[in-house]
Amino acid sequence: RYAIGMLHRVSSLVRSSVEFEPTCRALLTGVTAGSGLGFNRAMVFLLDPGSRSLLRGEAAVGPMDGAEAERVWRSTPWEEMDLEEIFDAGQRSRGHGSTLDSFVRRMVIDARGESPVALALRNGSMVAGRGRDDLDGFLHLPTAVAAPLRGREEVHGVLYADDPFTGRIADGIVRHVFSLLADQAGRAIDNAREYERVAHAARTDALTRLANHGALMDDLSAACGVAVREGQSLGVVMFDLDGFKEINDRHGHLAGDEVLAALSGRVRGVLRAGEELYRYGGEEFVVMLPGADDGEADRVAERIRLEIAGAPFVLEGGLEVSVTCSAGVATLSG
Repeated sequence: RYAIGMLHRVSSLVRSSVEFEPTCRALLTGVTAGSGLGFNRAMVFLLDPGSRSLLRGEAAVGPMDGAEAERVWRSTPWEEMDLEEIFDAGQRSRGHGSTLDSFVRRMVIDARGESPVALALRNGSMVAGRGRDDLDGFLHLPTAVAAPLRGREEVHGVLYADDPFTGRIADGIVRHVFSLLADQAGRAIDNAREYERVAHAARTDALTRLANHGALMDDLSAACGVAVREGQSLGVVMFDLDGFKEINDRHGHLAGDEVLAALSGRVRGVLRAGEELYRYGGEEFVVMLPGADDGEADRVAERIRLEIAGAPFVLEGGLEVSVTCSAGVATLSG
């Protein structure tokens, strides 16, 4: 009964997340929390899309060393918090990853090696208390458990956990629940990736591959909120192409589409980090500039104007089309 209840609590937490990062965090929270499986540390390793022989660290929850473990366990009333509360606390700290999480995200594991992570991937089943530490003493082999994250059509990677600070060896029930949870998590990762694919498509203009009007409205609203709360400035440049209808009338709408697609790439090439380009609609575009004042917004607008007018666009068949634009700026003062 205890095992079924624990599996239900952790599985419900994982299923409650629809995006990839929260899904991973929900999984790791369930594996490490005292109201879950209670491991000291848990990590997710995913197969590298470019090389199926490598596993890359994706996320981790837990202390990095014994000193941090002692500090965290002394300062946090874990026994008074349920899984959802612990998960919510972790979500609020996103963007401020733990030392362990930062370390694991830089890790690369050879899937052909003999670590518990590699063995679980190759065997297609859970590995407990065996394997070799290929990671310079990072793994705690006596307490290590690793299980494949099976999606509907492929294995995504491996879920790993251990107890280096308490030395607790997981019993048969905990290991079984761990394996079942990894199976459910693999399918949850499938769902999260599909959700993010659909969400990205809904925010993306199909022709230019830029974020679209709806994405602009969402992002601009959020950016305005940040600017007001933190006393920062926010700039916006809006520009449209001069006489674009003539291009469509003279050369056809396919040529007009080529110009818009090529223009988006050219403008992105002159923008700096943090300057985001959106397709507002038709031949209208917007650049959002967090932290920019009037002068900076003016300079970005002029940079875009010169880039567009500086050289004709060469289209399929060698056709050259010269384009100019008109731009306006607006700023929100901090």
